[in-house]
Amino acid sequence: MSIRCIYRFTLIMASLLLVSGCMSYRYVPTEGATPAEMDSTPLPVAFQVEPPTVTGNPRMAKNNPEWKKIATAIESSMTSQAQGLSADAPASQSPYLSVHMENSNVKMNWGHFLMYIASLFTLPSSSDLQFDSELTVEAGGETLFASQANGSIRSYISVYSPSALFVGKKDPAIASQALTNDMMGRHRQALEQWVAAEKQQYDQEVAGKDILEQRQWLIDNPRSLFAGEILGNLASHTPRRDTLGWHQENVSLFPGYLAFLSEEDALWFVGPDGQRVIDLVDAAKGGTSQSILAAQVETQGPYKVFSDEEIRRLRKSGLSSDLIAAMIRSNGQQSAPVSSVASTAPVSPQDNVAALLIPDNSGEYMNPWTSDGVLAEWVDKAINAKMGSAIGSAAGAYAAQKALDNVPFVGGFLGSKVGKKVGHSAAISASGGMEYIRETSDQSFRNLDDMARYLKAVHANNGNFQDAVKAADAIYPGLMQSLASSE
Repeated sequence: MSIRCIYRFTLIMASLLLVSGCMSYRYVPTEGATPAEMDSTPLPVAFQVEPPTVTGNPRMAKNNPEWKKIATAIESSMTSQAQGLSADAPASQSPYLSVHMENSNVKMNWGHFLMYIASLFTLPSSSDLQFDSELTVEAGGETLFASQANGSIRSYISVYSPSALFVGKKDPAIASQALTNDMMGRHRQALEQWVAAEKQQYDQEVAGKDILEQRQWLIDNPRSLFAGEILGNLASHTPRRDTLGWHQENVSLFPGYLAFLSEEDALWFVGPDGQRVIDLVDAAKGGTSQSILAAQVETQGPYKVFSDEEIRRLRKSGLSSDLIAAMIRSNGQQSAPVSSVASTAPVSPQDNVAALLIPDNSGEYMNPWTSDGVLAEWVDKAINAKMGSAIGSAAGAYAAQKALDNVPFVGGFLGSKVGKKVGHSAAISASGGMEYIRETSDQSFRNLDDMARYLKAVHANNGNFQDAVKAADAIYPGLMQSLASSE
């Protein structure tokens, strides 16, 4: 064999070795952990299953191109298996079940690395992607149950030989599936044991007891998995006399009781803590002036927009029309729909800003933006007609009011009374008329100061803020001055 043939053969073999490197993956259970398989049979309890989540170690997620495949496979598998834990058609009052998996660390296997070096890069080197998983069951803001599990996905790499394929699979989804199956299987075993213990205790201690004894048992065992079942019994087995007093007592004992009330009974518990409808009824019966109560609730709501039948029931309970009207007006302080059961969370600065907005077009000043976050049609018409384009062009939205008395506008000067009147009329006309402005708006304000504060807080960073404000100022003169002075 000639030297040239040997050279070519050597070159071909070297090239094959160089391109034969690969990566593979294998699931490695935690040492000492008993392997578990996921059963497809749902547990005899209904849960509200939240979407499972997967997070990665920042270093690994950033540097490992295979992480997206691994995370997607884990999340997809966890989602289907978590859904399979719950009985069909979970009630809205059922406990919440959530699962989270996190890649907590990346560990280099130095023994494999030394073998990799010693074998002249023919044997694979490896590292472990270590995962921690937690499954929790929560109800009423409390954790009733928690289960932890961990394991690793080992990644092998070989550069000059395909040896990595002999110890793992090339597709990382296969190892991800094995990891999820084992961890969810262990979670299920722990969950089954807990559910069985909870059910045994419930059956032994609650079966055959009357409603008062059930309530006392729940007072003694508030973290029971079957607390919702007892609350439902309490709400449906009301005494014939003093039904409302029964509900009041149960609400004071169990905050979650409200979710089990019928819409008719829940009416009496609408409103902020201490000023619910039932509290107002008691205060009015105790002699408190309903005019004072009306002034308080209008600023401290929200309540709800009551139906005609609900208003009739409220009046029958002794509440005056003025007090009921004040409760209804308090709903206008909110930018979002109000649930029938009011939250008792403290009001944040964002809520204070939102309270400036009326969530319909009943106010005097229309919001240039709709509830969808886009410009209202009348603003688009004004901008297209270039109404207000001269206003504020020198110094932007906040400084524009400096030029109000000196900028020409529609056949005159805004600085003159005639110019202002003509300019205002022309702006309204170019925007489609006041009826069109109101019809194409779904949010409004009581006064210019509220409007300025809200727009500055919510929309100041919008790219179209200046154009929208200039158009709105042409319709509502004085808006820019309010913007300049608002905090």
